[in-house]
Amino acid sequence: MNYLTHFLIDHKKDNPNYNFGLALPDLVNISKRGWRAESQLFPVENENVNQIWEGYQQHFAADAQFHNSELFVKHSKRLRKEFEVHGLNQPGIRLFFVGHVLLEMLLDRHIIKTRREIADQFYEQLNLVNESDIESFFEFTGDKIPYSFLEFFGKFKNSRYLYSYAEDNGMFFALNRLLRRTGQPEFELDHEAAFNELIRREEIGMAKEIEDFFGKGN
Repeated sequence: MNYLTHFLIDHKKDNPNYNFGLALPDLVNISKRGWRAESQLFPVENENVNQIWEGYQQHFAADAQFHNSELFVKHSKRLRKEFEVHGLNQPGIRLFFVGHVLLEMLLDRHIIKTRREIADQFYEQLNLVNESDIESFFEFTGDKIPYSFLEFFGKFKNSRYLYSYAEDNGMFFALNRLLRRTGQPEFELDHEAAFNELIRREEIGMAKEIEDFFGKGN
């Protein structure tokens, strides 16, 4: 799942460190791909750090549940085929990856367009996290804080780029950025119109199932 879906399903009121932990695996993957804290090192004597750790662990537990959900199994594979049908199967782009991440992005897009207050709360919670607690978390892992993570985290909060998911070109840009970061070619600009049309059709067709998924608390 993506940032806002994790927050919607699992956030704790007035617990910014836990809520930061929910987002941390995705955040840190951008600056240090593949990094993961070792579970035997926690809990520690610092309760603020433990709250981050609890959110961090819940992120992976929720992802595992989501990847076995009916929604994911049904639509991640189907979306891959839709890209092929609509001529969006450029050489070098792994469409199984695209189907996976696009479904997660569509969930966040739905939240922004129907529950914008959730996105507002998400960013408000991130702004309440002390950098000293973030630094302490990484210190307890025995690893230095990933290079430039705090700088990136500041930009992530200030740009609020997740709101751009509500715009079709925002989804196109976000997916291309992810492809670039994972060493894959980007979708060419002449594919943007077909991509945007696919997004509009999918969000309408999947709206009820997404609402049902959120309602079940999966």
